Amino acid sequence: MKTLPVVLGIIVVVIITGTTFAQVQIKEVPLTWQQASLSDGEELYLELCAACHGKSGLGDGPAAPALKNPVPDLTALAAQNDGIFPRKEVENSIAGKSRVVSHGTIDMPVWGQAFEDVRPDWKLFHRKALANQRIFNLTEYLATIQAE
Repeated sequence: MKTLPVVLGIIVVVIITGTTFAQVQIKEVPLTWQQASLSDGEELYLELCAACHGKSGLGDGPAAPALKNPVPDLTALAAQNDGIFPRKEVENSIAGKSRVVSHGTIDMPVWGQAFEDVRPDWKLFHRKALANQRIFNLTEYLATIQAE
């Protein structure tokens, strides 16, 4: 008879412990605003752009041959613009705001919307700010790889 209370006690402890563990959900820790705004341009480039544009930006990434249109050499943007890096045009291209018809169809993803969608739980204002910051960081990085 003394074993019945011990067994019941163990069952109660297991049920309570199991219920407590079942209620604990591991959530992904959200990015802080500071972390999001400090996304490194080179890191973003290597993660998102290098597959097509190549690690050095020459347009020779491993996915480039599979694309219908040639991938632009991102190191020549300033040279093609009288030595001035076309910052606004680059930002618009990354964001998906510019579509140059003479260059054919655009194969590049619309990163502006993709960057906004990274944190759907954030307010729209903050999502847009995050997207703009990442576009800025990528543009800044591209400015550093321009050929002399």
